[in-house]
Amino acid sequence: MEDTEHGRLRLRGSRGVWLGLGIVLILVVALVIAVLLLREEDDDEGMLEVSDPWVRATIAVDDTGDMNGDSEMDRMTGAFMTIRNSTDTDERLIAVSADVAAVVEIHETTVDDDVMRMRPIEGIDIPAGGSAELQPGGLHIMLMGVGQDLVPGDTVSLKLDFESGRSLVVDAPVRPLE
Repeated sequence: MEDTEHGRLRLRGSRGVWLGLGIVLILVVALVIAVLLLREEDDDEGMLEVSDPWVRATIAVDDTGDMNGDSEMDRMTGAFMTIRNSTDTDERLIAVSADVAAVVEIHETTVDDDVMRMRPIEGIDIPAGGSAELQPGGLHIMLMGVGQDLVPGDTVSLKLDFESGRSLVVDAPVRPLE
């Protein structure tokens, strides 16, 4: 720097050098911010993971789409899977949707006085670092008002919505009735 006769300081070097350094500084700051943001996104990915999803085949219905004449909701089935939570925060499955079903509910099966009952529940807790097993005779996803027969070889797309705002789309193969 040097003094000028008008009392202003004049920087030595060309404006281009200072402009270039300013641009480099801005790019470095932008790069650091981008790396930090991508790092956070990477931490979020895979934190909720679904394994072994499957849907039980439906019972074939007659040409009218009715098994016993009671309602359109006759054709139903269940979906099963394991949901793993590798975060350090508890999570909760709160809703599920599927294009093949008019109604999708989260259910649990209980046994009272030797009678097995299925009932809808508000959600399924998945503890931090833990998992939730959705299986026949326990927690499961109930698909009701299924619009077509589901047979082995078909795939059902399920959208799982969690309390945190996260969603997962899972393609579940159809397995035979057992």
